[in-house]
Amino acid sequence: MARHLKKLLCLVLVVFLLVGCTPTSTSTPERSEMEKLEDRLAQYAQLGSSPDDNYRTWYEIFVYSFCDSNGDGIGDLQGVISKMDYLQELGITGIWLMPIHPSYSYHKYDVNDYYAIDSAYGTMADFDAFMAECDKRGIAVILDLVVNHCGAGNPWFTEASEYLRGLQPGQEPNAEDCKYLDYFTFSTEKDKGYHAVYGTKYYYEGQFSSSMPDLNWENEAMRADVKAVMEFWLNKGVAGFRVDAAKEFYTGAVNKNVEVMRWLQQTANSIKEDAYMVAEVWESDYNTITSYYESGFTSIFNYPFGNYDGKLCKVLNGRGNAAMVTTWATALQTANKAYAGKNPNYIDAPFLSNHDVGRIYGFVSGDPLRIKMAGAMNLFMSGSTFIYYGEELGMPGSGNDPSKRAPMYWNADRNNGTTNLPPQCSLPEMGYPMGSLEEQQKDAGSVYNYYREAIAIRKALPVISHGVTTVEQNLNVGCVSAVRKTWNDQQCIILMNIDDDEAGVAVDLSAYTDWKVVATLSANGEAVAQEGTNLNMPAYGIAVLVPNN
Repeated sequence: MARHLKKLLCLVLVVFLLVGCTPTSTSTPERSEMEKLEDRLAQYAQLGSSPDDNYRTWYEIFVYSFCDSNGDGIGDLQGVISKMDYLQELGITGIWLMPIHPSYSYHKYDVNDYYAIDSAYGTMADFDAFMAECDKRGIAVILDLVVNHCGAGNPWFTEASEYLRGLQPGQEPNAEDCKYLDYFTFSTEKDKGYHAVYGTKYYYEGQFSSSMPDLNWENEAMRADVKAVMEFWLNKGVAGFRVDAAKEFYTGAVNKNVEVMRWLQQTANSIKEDAYMVAEVWESDYNTITSYYESGFTSIFNYPFGNYDGKLCKVLNGRGNAAMVTTWATALQTANKAYAGKNPNYIDAPFLSNHDVGRIYGFVSGDPLRIKMAGAMNLFMSGSTFIYYGEELGMPGSGNDPSKRAPMYWNADRNNGTTNLPPQCSLPEMGYPMGSLEEQQKDAGSVYNYYREAIAIRKALPVISHGVTTVEQNLNVGCVSAVRKTWNDQQCIILMNIDDDEAGVAVDLSAYTDWKVVATLSANGEAVAQEGTNLNMPAYGIAVLVPNN
């Protein structure tokens, strides 16, 4: 008996030594905020995923300012390739490259060769490698198609100009002697937006700049060359094009512009059946955008909702104006119905900012909560949502055009691929208050990680991007905006408390007991929490509900 007790005491001693000298808690250690974020992202990934179609989360890249791979101070395609893992982690499924062709300017919107890569950006082999990396990740690519005008160094224009300079006194120009003559509009009279052809009595139309001669869309041979350009790049694997200055083909003539857009869309689809086309029609009146959808164009940037004067910023900057907040849902429904009425197959193209306008930081006076909320409002609109590089960091940027295209802020030391400033670019006097990517990646409450989560929710619930939007009248009350999205057999309700009131608001869900909350977002870190049939939403809190199935 004593021997057995001795063995038992030894066993107890071994166990005591293994577990330590003090009793241990059986509770799970508190997880860090970053760990909680990663848990949520993993949960969203299990909910589902968007189909591989033209409803994507697009990311606009100005290659010059994105990432420099060779130390010459200018961004390049190899630099973009080096950041592909970053873009994939962010959740990007589409990339819009601003012009990458040879050009005299830093911005490259004066294209001198539509079939080549600007040497500052790399080679065609670099482009092919970039496309291969995108293909591996399921990321589609669209290129800027700049065909309202070309560059003054483009052979189309230089040959036409040389021909005019070679005319003998009294000799009239003849397009049969120079096919490129009628690619442009030449005149012996100088009109508004016309520039002299050096060494001749002629002037040419170039409404944007003397370095950007306007193309003549009445000329069929020119159209055939544009088709050849489109075919070349579509055969390279691009998904489609962003069409620059689409309302300027014929300045002030909507019907003629619509005809050109219709031709571009049909031409693209004749080469690639599902080609994605998105047009820049810089008009803030949604009735004008509606009229342009008669072209059958896939997408038109939704300027009535984007930019500093668009519906999104007007609602957000109301800061608790209930009468304004309730119009967010109704405006979405109205635009959806109007656009679809002209083109049933349209895909909306919402955005906050781009390379031509200021950045969201300035639109909301640098308020980090409204920067986040703006991102979510944009991402949760139906269609193909566009993000301007650096927007996910809350980068500021305003003033002249180069200052809106400042280098991507990878880290505070400005190395790791950070480019030089574009010519005449000024960095913001206040610096970059939201911090660099390197800093924000470590902060679960950063703008960057908020964007990651919003994009993950959008991707997990394709009804958000694909759905037809209607007002959810019962819940669209006060400072809570409520919309229902419907797509095939899927539905969701999106609730947004567009208010900076710290007290938040309780939403009565007693009539929605057959719905459940599957995703939430909080700009200030306070939880969106359900207590019975009440959903407590903090300032700038968001909840997504789906039916209980």
